[in-house]
Amino acid sequence: MERLSQFIPVHRILTQNTFSCIKTTFMKKLLLILLFVFVPMVSFAQIQSQAIQENLQRTDVKKRTIVLKSSTKIITPKTVDFNDYSHLALVTINNLGASTKGWYRIYQKRLLGSPLLILNPFKVDEKKAAYNHNFLKKVENPKYLYLDYYRSKGTKSDPPGTRITKIIVRDYKNNILYSVEHTNVAMKETLSPFINF
Repeated sequence: MERLSQFIPVHRILTQNTFSCIKTTFMKKLLLILLFVFVPMVSFAQIQSQAIQENLQRTDVKKRTIVLKSSTKIITPKTVDFNDYSHLALVTINNLGASTKGWYRIYQKRLLGSPLLILNPFKVDEKKAAYNHNFLKKVENPKYLYLDYYRSKGTKSDPPGTRITKIIVRDYKNNILYSVEHTNVAMKETLSPFINF
């Protein structure tokens, strides 16, 4: 018994020393792993963010140096007085390949200053407009103007950011009353013939 009682404290001391030794070894290994994994990641992230900032600065400088030339080419001069009409029907609104309910709403809002009543197909008949945005073209009324508005990117030979806007206004017999092509002209200016007449 006496030997056993002497053995137990020695065993406890050995066990504690072994666990503390294992703990410190484990901690050292863990620390080494963390250093080898996370320190390079942090420095890589810093290098990457610096590279992104430099790219943004370069593209920002490029954007500042490119001044886009604006021009307007009247294809069919306005031959009628828009005051003789009561409504402007938004037949086609195509902005950079998109012809959605949202774009029709945006153009309707931009034209609110017009003396003409703006007909948005989604406000006139949402179900019909969901299937055919252009259904207002078939509503023949001599007091209506019918607007086709196309905004697209320039060609490959044009500077980046070039926007081309084509506007065609027709009467109820599908005769072209006004047609124009704008290059790099703001939306507000392209719509002004329907507001300030």
